[in-house]
Amino acid sequence: MDHLEQKSHQAPSGVKYNFYTSPAQDNKPTILLCHGCPDSSDLWTNLTRDYLVPNGFGVLVPDLIGYGLSDKPDDINLYALDSICKDIISILGTEKLEKVVTLGHDFGAFVSSKLITYHPDRISGLITLGTAHAPPSPEPFDFEKIRQMQEQYLGYCSGWYFPLFTSDKGYELMDAHVDRMFTALHGGGERMKQVCCYPNAFENWLKDGSDGLEDVLPYAESDEFRKQWIGRLERDGFRAPMLWYKGVVKSLTLQRDQQALEAGNHVVKVPYLFIAALKDPLAPAVAIEGLKAQGLLPDVTVKEVQASHWLMLEKPQETGEAIVSWLKESY
Repeated sequence: MDHLEQKSHQAPSGVKYNFYTSPAQDNKPTILLCHGCPDSSDLWTNLTRDYLVPNGFGVLVPDLIGYGLSDKPDDINLYALDSICKDIISILGTEKLEKVVTLGHDFGAFVSSKLITYHPDRISGLITLGTAHAPPSPEPFDFEKIRQMQEQYLGYCSGWYFPLFTSDKGYELMDAHVDRMFTALHGGGERMKQVCCYPNAFENWLKDGSDGLEDVLPYAESDEFRKQWIGRLERDGFRAPMLWYKGVVKSLTLQRDQQALEAGNHVVKVPYLFIAALKDPLAPAVAIEGLKAQGLLPDVTVKEVQASHWLMLEKPQETGEAIVSWLKESY
């Protein structure tokens, strides 16, 4: 991230955040980029360096709690999405940013969705990559209900990794097999479906080191990418990242979601760009259609990319150009 200015900020929660910035030019908006699991701010290097900054857009790129150079506390309540959103709003304050366009991927898409839900006055636009907008839920998390619904509509459940990710010792297995985590996540759509979408499959993949160690997508074949990814997670571990998932299972934001529903904040009232990754089994593109049918997305633009989960790495030009084009048209 050498092309951006590195800063730090301690939020009122006590969590210290590392983040990177570049100012907007010619009154263009600033884009808040939220990574997911198990990434860091480094995920956005190409998008910010090659597309957003050269086109005059401001950027604010944090290492979210539990990742990169930001704090990794043990208190699960600090990983509740409403707490994380408050932390981010405090960063906007210290940067004197009244409003931003929030862009998220994977769990970062959920952060972006919650920002527009909990703090609509601070968000001027929404972009999610792969994962569709997640409106507030009036009900607690129910894995069995989700499993049945997905099996009915998709023919499989995309969340069978959740039992491992939310178990007491799951992160220890991941820490012991970071190389297998790498090949599980960066082996493409079929690999991810094989590992993430069947009972016990993720745990079995981590324990079996004999198959497909080098079989990854072209972007992940780079020695530099592999060493950086594995080195960061060998250093930081998976304990903190898994607290995000445990917070979801515990429905830590249920009360806040219910308040948002009562306030009518379930409708996205700003321009929204959704870029679907058509080869991603974890975030089926069809999810956006249900939201549109419910009238929750009155100003949505949908783009499609033939890519797996990390579309900004697999198809950087197509993804970057789609984002810049939409930003220029919308702002």
